[in-house]
Amino acid sequence: MPFPLRRAGPRGAMRALRRLGRLARRLRGWVDVCRRRDTHSSAEEQLETKSKTKLQKKICQVVLSHFEKQYSKELGEVWNSISQVLSTPQCWQYAVLLNKFNFSSEVENDLRLKGYRLIFPETSSCFRQSLKCYISSSPGRFPAQKHRAGKLKEYYLLNAASVLAVLALEVENGEKVLDMCAAPGGKSIATLQYAWPGLLHCNEYDHLRSRWLKQTLESFIPESLMSLITVSQLDGRQIGNLQPEGFDKVCN
Repeated sequence: MPFPLRRAGPRGAMRALRRLGRLARRLRGWVDVCRRRDTHSSAEEQLETKSKTKLQKKICQVVLSHFEKQYSKELGEVWNSISQVLSTPQCWQYAVLLNKFNFSSEVENDLRLKGYRLIFPETSSCFRQSLKCYISSSPGRFPAQKHRAGKLKEYYLLNAASVLAVLALEVENGEKVLDMCAAPGGKSIATLQYAWPGLLHCNEYDHLRSRWLKQTLESFIPESLMSLITVSQLDGRQIGNLQPEGFDKVCN
């Protein structure tokens, strides 16, 4: 676009120069954005390559042999299933916990079609109808749902170990429960799927992780139950002194 500096006079020239300056700043801004995009894409590719490399690493046979010798004696037949789980971490690292407060049979059917199975079969003593957690024996990750204000998510992606921690507590309805290191929220969400505690206190010392925790709770718990939940940012060592004997069950 031409800028007739000489014909426009001093004022016109100044306006044209200012316009040129604005265009130059915009151009530099676009260049910076493009550079950041390229850098971000490059970083994503590096992370993807790194994660694939990790999955391809072979498990040390010496360690497996030692485990096999030691724990097959201690655990007997149970060791076979435990060994299978330990040697295939992809089946429990990306578990899918269905949200009973916004249950979707469509999502559950989709999981089954993709080869997912319940972490505990319905015949197991550990099975709870309200706590439906699916795992897959093949590598891959179920797509996450985005946070949308005012709308509950239908499922939560988590490490299945969080579910085991909740099962170990055997929370009863009406009990006061403390999740001492709560972020990002997996154990807290699983607790509320498992039972109806009288109080669920979620503590997370780190400020950013605490914000993440609050968003997770808002995404999965209906407004009517939020009165049962409290959130704090305390050093876990202080909670016992501040609220002695204040909880029936504690999850860390």
